[in-house]
Amino acid sequence: MNYFRDVSALHDVLGVLYEKAPSEARRAELSRLLEEWGFTPDQASLFASTVLCRNAEGSADWMATNAGHIVGSWVRGEQQGAVGSWLSTMKETWKFNVDLTYEHTTERYEGGITTGPFFQSSYSRPTGSVQRGIWAPPDWIRDQLDLFVMSSDNFARQMKLEWVDNSNYDYRACSIDGQRFGRD
Repeated sequence: MNYFRDVSALHDVLGVLYEKAPSEARRAELSRLLEEWGFTPDQASLFASTVLCRNAEGSADWMATNAGHIVGSWVRGEQQGAVGSWLSTMKETWKFNVDLTYEHTTERYEGGITTGPFFQSSYSRPTGSVQRGIWAPPDWIRDQLDLFVMSSDNFARQMKLEWVDNSNYDYRACSIDGQRFGRD
């Protein structure tokens, strides 16, 4: 399957679509291109409707602006238990790259220490998962965005991203699918 080499390549294609195709044909043209590259019709349609949700003059620039705010690593963590007994921690990271690929990792660590009058024992159990794929931002400048994400096993969906505490437009915190993340 082929894909855009980076944000600027997608920007260029969206710019050409705006110049060459009427608004009612842009999504279909983008879908057709993606199908030629190996996307299924459903994946291509979801991509086109997500990236060209506004589908107007300036769409290419708005998409690139959103990409500029999103690119980078976003992290969140959780912890349960208490040090010296049972402890469970989790770190989740979304890394959005300028080449329109992503990596989603989850690292978990569970450990414990038990003590008694005649013994002391401890255990630890680290686990993790990694998912990789491709992504694309929409052409709509808002605090709530739907991103296109498709995992390497070809599962495509829209992912909700919402800017949090963004009164200064610093893009330091967001909510991804309902979970709060901060810049790493």
